[in-house]
Amino acid sequence: MSRQRQRKRKMPAIQKVLIVLIMIVSALLAVLVHYGITSRFDNTERRQDSATQAEPPETPKPTPRPREDVLTGVEHYNPLTGLPMDLGLTKLRPIAIVLNNLNQALPINGISDADIVYEYPVEGGLTRMLAFFQDTHDVEKIGSIRSARHYTVQFADSYDAILVAAGRSPKAQEEVRALRLPFLNEVEGPHREVFFRDRNRVPGKRFEHLHSVITTGERLDEWLPTYNFRLVHEEDYKHTLHFIKDGTPEIGYNANEITVKFSGAKTTTFTYDRDLKVYHSKQANVDLVDGNDNSRPGFSNILILKMPVTPLRGDTSGRLDIETTGKGEGYFISGGKYIEISWMRADKSFPFIYTLKDGTGFDLSIGKTYICILPTNIEPVIN
Repeated sequence: MSRQRQRKRKMPAIQKVLIVLIMIVSALLAVLVHYGITSRFDNTERRQDSATQAEPPETPKPTPRPREDVLTGVEHYNPLTGLPMDLGLTKLRPIAIVLNNLNQALPINGISDADIVYEYPVEGGLTRMLAFFQDTHDVEKIGSIRSARHYTVQFADSYDAILVAAGRSPKAQEEVRALRLPFLNEVEGPHREVFFRDRNRVPGKRFEHLHSVITTGERLDEWLPTYNFRLVHEEDYKHTLHFIKDGTPEIGYNANEITVKFSGAKTTTFTYDRDLKVYHSKQANVDLVDGNDNSRPGFSNILILKMPVTPLRGDTSGRLDIETTGKGEGYFISGGKYIEISWMRADKSFPFIYTLKDGTGFDLSIGKTYICILPTNIEPVIN
């Protein structure tokens, strides 16, 4: 009996050991579970923090160079129009902006402030514009802005300009690099803060729509001085355009109505206003007006330059090639008269030189100029 009681007394001791072991194991498991969960939570927080930190910081607003640093108080003449302008502004490189002139993109903002406007063929039988501004300071909006082609780059470089566009063809990028032309590109590159998308410009469309890319004179004034671009012409740069009060051809033919049919899909017309002595334009039977103030730009001069236009070799998107160097024929129109002319350009970086058929130079009328680049096999209709 006593031995049985002794065995019964020893049983609780073994149970105690087992209970202690179970408690230790449970404690260890609890610790492991706790740290495992905490570790996963910490890692999740770190990933969230990393994701937050990876977002680009808000672009700081630049401190632009004061405009007074450019102004001299000495009156000179705008090299693109012959109109009075501060001497300091005449030394600036002009800004060349690719504009969208499709019917869906009208009206064009800022077109009345452009000094020179090029219209040239692109793929699909359409055209685009390249507008040159010697000074964009007071221009509210400019656009909508479209992509550049390689001959766009060449036109811009002929004025030692800074090019602004929303995209570019592959060959245009090659040309930008070859000519080392300053290029502000809304689609890619480090200078996109110059642009914004105007949500109200294309009602019913997403603001990312291709007709919504805009810049302003204020943005250009703010950001251009912060980029590593040369902003003024080099000292030996020579302007080749010459202006007089009335550059109407002395021996010319009537030019009251001009029709330039670039293709079956695009026709531009001009009508001479004898009171204002300027030409007003229509794009596909729609008056060319400025979306900023509904004004109609008036052009004192029209140049029609005939150039070889061919399909771009190796391009699968139907893009074109335009031969902008060498020699060619054309027309000069001003004051209700026109005359045949010749153009020449020795190199892609050289300016265009215009002469009469006998080789002598001529002067443009003071004011804005519209330049049509027309395929050599197409003739304008001038009445």
